Amino acid sequence: MRAPFVKARPQTHARRHWAATVLAMIAVVLIAVSGCAVIPTTGAVGKSDPLAPHHNEVNVNFQQFAPVQGASPESIIRGFIDSGTGISDDFQVARQYLTPGLAQSWAPDKRTLVYKDSFSVVPSAEKDTFVLKLDVVSSVDASGVLTPARESATESFVVKMVQVDGQWRISATPDGVVLTEATFQTLFSPFSLYFYDPTFTYGVPDVRWLAGRSARTSTAIVKAMLDGPAPYLKGAVVSAFPNGIALERDSVPVNNGLAKVGLTAQLLLETSVKQRQQMHAQLLVTLQKSLNTVTEVQFLADDREVDMGGVSDAISPMRIDSSVPSRQIGLVKNELATFDGAAVSAIPDVPSVADLLPSVPAMSYTGKIFAFSSGVGNQIYMVAPGKQPELAIAGVALTPPSFAPNGWLWSAAGDGSGLVIAVNPNDGGKMGKPVLLTVPWLVGQNVTALRISRDGTRALVVSHGNGVSKVSVTGIFASGDGPKDLTLPLSLVHTGTPTLGVWVGESSFAVAQASASGPVRIEILDLARGPVLMDELEGVQWISAGSGERNINAQTADGIYSNVGSSWELVSKAIRQASFAG
Repeated sequence: MRAPFVKARPQTHARRHWAATVLAMIAVVLIAVSGCAVIPTTGAVGKSDPLAPHHNEVNVNFQQFAPVQGASPESIIRGFIDSGTGISDDFQVARQYLTPGLAQSWAPDKRTLVYKDSFSVVPSAEKDTFVLKLDVVSSVDASGVLTPARESATESFVVKMVQVDGQWRISATPDGVVLTEATFQTLFSPFSLYFYDPTFTYGVPDVRWLAGRSARTSTAIVKAMLDGPAPYLKGAVVSAFPNGIALERDSVPVNNGLAKVGLTAQLLLETSVKQRQQMHAQLLVTLQKSLNTVTEVQFLADDREVDMGGVSDAISPMRIDSSVPSRQIGLVKNELATFDGAAVSAIPDVPSVADLLPSVPAMSYTGKIFAFSSGVGNQIYMVAPGKQPELAIAGVALTPPSFAPNGWLWSAAGDGSGLVIAVNPNDGGKMGKPVLLTVPWLVGQNVTALRISRDGTRALVVSHGNGVSKVSVTGIFASGDGPKDLTLPLSLVHTGTPTLGVWVGESSFAVAQASASGPVRIEILDLARGPVLMDELEGVQWISAGSGERNINAQTADGIYSNVGSSWELVSKAIRQASFAG
């Protein structure tokens, strides 16, 4: 299978966005790599069948060349960069370009700059000093946290040279390495680390990019997990592993499917059997989803297996990639109705809502509670069988309602106030008091969509402000009595100016710019691969998504369409604004 981040056309607008997606969405676990070897590229943003994450084994041999006698300072600098692909031997060739002292202290894993295609090396005003300038895509810090660069961003750093035994060597350069997009695409693959939601029910994916070398990947995955979640997930998810616990040795051997994980003995032995069971579930799911070589995990303290309890101590499996029911909620002549993909049905015992001028309805995961915007969109009502509609949320230009798995209902104001509103519809048997969150990073943003993930820990946000369109994923920081804040988001690179957004899977989304007429291409965004544009469809006004990319629906003035094979097929003219649970 072709690597999902490999492209054919050089430096088109889509390519710049596409390559940045890899990095803007993902907190990279850094195993320092670099290089400016140009790798052949193929493929562009376009329609594609769903792709599973591609795990490179990195059998590509990037040849490194030692310094040659009499090389100029610029040649030494370029040789140093070019030899940065020597992952397997801790960059031994790259270190030959440095002075003996710097070769010992240089830390390639402190920072990584990912750049587009080329860089320049120019002399500075200071003697024997040069400035290296890059067109930057992103930067990665020592903990693997990746920060996307703004479009057309550049970065420069100084490299100092001295002569050692008559040969030029680098005497000062920042820690870390640089690598091209192409090299990154060849050496790295996406892996999902799983953390728990606060109820220890759901597994929440934290997609990382690791060097796909089978001998070390298991170790890199475990170390990354022990370091905790990516910044945008901190406070939204939890880890079963205690703070401060670490590998006893820098190795996680896998033999006959068994991964032996030696951990800090004191901290491991202080955990309860239940906590160890949760640790086991968290790590086993992660390794099994990431590697086809792991079938079981064994924890060791001082090289001895720890007590994991008996059958009576077993915990419920971690729930991942939660599916949604196939039934959708929609509107027929201003009344709520369900759609199972073939037939439209009235909802028994649900009173009429036509007088409230409903739009954009939502359905809880139980299928028993419904919500909808009313009138011009400044009010959201809830209704259930046998109960009259009740006002749940009021605000300005509210986004379509969205249910979390725990039953809470969410919306956001679209007036730039940064206001996000959540309410518990069953707070002691009655409608709860709305929780109002003022989210600083949403102030000044006109929010058009806020959708809660199927594990309840994250929200997809579509917004625009100051002429810039944004698609973001944020963590939901909650406590026992409800949500408290939204974390600083992970920005997703996309094309166009989408106004609609829905979850497709545990780490994938569909976005589109609504249009009463004219062609629309729904775009699939994924934390583990580049964007994919679906087939064009005229006048898309609404989208919905069930479990997976083959369950994306689009509404036009003609009705509801489903994507079948390589084309759109009209499946219902009777219902409008249909939505799956959530």
